[in-house]
Amino acid sequence: MSDSGPTITITRGKRPEQANPKPSASSARSRSLGWGLPGPGAVASGLVRGARAAWWAGLGVVGAVQDAGTQVFDALVEEGRSWERARRERTEATARRVRRATDEADAIRASDERVQADVNDILRRMGVPSRDDVAELRERVDALGARIEALARSIEEADSQP
Repeated sequence: MSDSGPTITITRGKRPEQANPKPSASSARSRSLGWGLPGPGAVASGLVRGARAAWWAGLGVVGAVQDAGTQVFDALVEEGRSWERARRERTEATARRVRRATDEADAIRASDERVQADVNDILRRMGVPSRDDVAELRERVDALGARIEALARSIEEADSQP
């Protein structure tokens, strides 16, 4: 058995040592019917002693269970405290790792944005159009293409009429 679990010790009374009193003549007669069998008084007395012993044993069980229950409850409370403390420490460590990772991700994102801005600035100074400039130019070319197609259709319609 390990020392980490609760221990149960029953400390309430001890079973009393019974002295063997010498039977008197009248008690001997009440105890025996003459055939070596106990008499009704002896049987009743034995039943009372047995019932009393059972009652005391039951009370002893109740007391022992109550004491053990208190010890177990106290051990469970301590175990719960320990578990909560460990759980809180793990949760806080995880939160610190997440914050660190988030801070690192924010730093990388900020650095990336700075690099992109610097590259775009250099490209602009060199006369290279930006992504937005190219997109705007593409839209204008598409609009001009649509106008040319419309003009070509109108010319074809005008040539096909006599």
